Parts: sequence; C-alpha cells; structure tokens
Amino acid sequence: MAEKMELDSLFNSGGLSDKVSFLEDRKTGNNDGIYRVSMDKVKDKKKGWRSVVRLLPNLSQEGVLGQVAIEKITHYVDIKNNKELSGWFDSAKNFPDGKCALTDLYYQMQNSKNAILMEKSKCLKYSKKYYSYCLIIEDEQQPELVGKIMILQYGKQIREKIIAEKNGDISGEPCNVFELATGKDLTLIVKETGGEDSFPDYNSSQFKPNPSTLSLYNADTNKFKNVPLVDGNIDPKMRSAVKDFLLKREHELEAFAPKVLTEAQQAKITEIANYLTGKSSNSYAKANAATSSDFDYDEPATTAPSTVAEGEDDDFFKDF
Repeated sequence: MAEKMELDSLFNSGGLSDKVSFLEDRKTGNNDGIYRVSMDKVKDKKKGWRSVVRLLPNLSQEGVLGQVAIEKITHYVDIKNNKELSGWFDSAKNFPDGKCALTDLYYQMQNSKNAILMEKSKCLKYSKKYYSYCLIIEDEQQPELVGKIMILQYGKQIREKIIAEKNGDISGEPCNVFELATGKDLTLIVKETGGEDSFPDYNSSQFKPNPSTLSLYNADTNKFKNVPLVDGNIDPKMRSAVKDFLLKREHELEAFAPKVLTEAQQAKITEIANYLTGKSSNSYAKANAATSSDFDYDEPATTAPSTVAEGEDDDFFKDF
C-alpha cells in the first residue's frame, strides 16, 4: 500500500511538491556517475558548452520517493607544500547542529589580524553543491552519453534557475521542473570567463519555455519519445515502463550524501590546524612548516573569501 501511494505521487502532477527542500535557504577521473561539463572538450570557445538534460525525481530501487536533490557542503584543504595534509572533507554543517572544525579554523585565522595566518587561511576552500538525477537528452561534446541517466552536480546558478521556475518568475506560470508530466528540459550553456582565474560560467543556461512530459530513450532507434498524458497525468498504461526507465541507471544518488567524518579524518584536521597555525608537533609537518618568507604579496591580506566565486563554485569538484 505504501509503495502504491509513493507511485501515485510520482505520476500525479504536484506529487513532488514536498520533495524540493533543497531549494530552501538554510543557515546551517573514474566514472562515478557524475555528469561533468569539461570545457577542454568544447571546440568553439565563443559558443561554449551546450547540452540538454532533464532533471528527474529521486525514485529508489525500493520504489520510495526521496528528496529530488542532495545538498552537500564540502571543504578542500589545499596545502601545496604539504600534500599529505591536503584533501577533501564533508563539513559537519551538513548535519543538524553540526560544528565544523575547518570553518571555525578559517574564521579564527581570518580574525587573527595576523597577515601570515590570514594568507594561510586561503588553503581552506569551501563549496556547497547539489546533486540530482538527470537524463542526458543532447550532448554535442559527449554524444555517447545521450540516453543515460546520470547525476548532475550543480551550484548556486542552476539552483536559482530552478527556484525561478518554481516561482513562475520567467514565464509567469510556476513549474516544478522535476515533474514527469509538466517539467522542463534544461539547456546547459557554459562559457569560460576570461582572466587568469578563468572558470566555467553557467549563467546562460536556461530551462526551455514550455513544459513537456518526460521523454523515454530507445537505444535501438537512438530516439526519444515523450510519454503520453491522460487527464494531465502520465498515462497509467505507461507507468510501469517509466518506473523501469527511471531505475535503469548505473549509480545511486545516495552515494553522494554527506558522510560523518571518521576518527582518522578528525585527527588529520587537528594536524591541519596545528600545521597552519604553527603548533604542529608532527615531524613531517615541521619539516615543511611555512614561514613569512613563503608568502609573496605587496601588502598584508585584509580579507579572504569564505566561499569560492559562483562560476568557480560550479566547477569546484572538477578534479575530484
């Protein structure tokens, strides 16, 4: 009975209305299934990257509907002269009442008024990402991915476009883009910003103006066909085929959920804090300890970003 109710929500318009909590503002190499935008695959730099995807609901293999997106805050510690201390860490702020040692360390160093500590704090980077299932409909750069269900990793720019559709800011008609019957395809247009610190900019991306039903891919014909509607909802005769199609994927969204730090990771964060603040007792950290002569800048740093730039944030995991 519970599974039937879940599937009724999947196919009825508006059934995903309580599955978009990631839109709410909160205070608080190998193929891993991520659909990546790779700017080095773009032939025409002026045109930029172009592909079309459809964001999908999160239907588990057990037939349960979950939140359409996973939200995750991650830190990357980038200590160039001590790679043993560098690495990725899921923030404790991903969990209720979580206290993040790396966030605290960053602000302690920034508020120290010590130019060297403030400069070293730039080794602590921050990123907030969202993960959702997506169907690859078009991809000029990677045509072999067309028809696959993958996981789209995105940042603030795409999230704001989803919110704009939800609120009806673009067309005047509110749209939950994750809906199977009345969602919208997303055209990803990504261009590289100029300058020394160039990064991909997703701001030109946009949802198609008109809603449409989910299109199913036929690998034999290499074509998509939109699922028919009956009384505004997915045709009941097609529901089994749609469910099977949604579950025909190689990776699960939950694999990208935030994870509690292990004891080893917590110990490493302690070493990072000691190293960056000059309190390390670790032999290899002492051997590589930085001094004021390691930093070359015209004047003491007074501020440092607590987050990376928007476009940079969208590509923050490109080497993960």
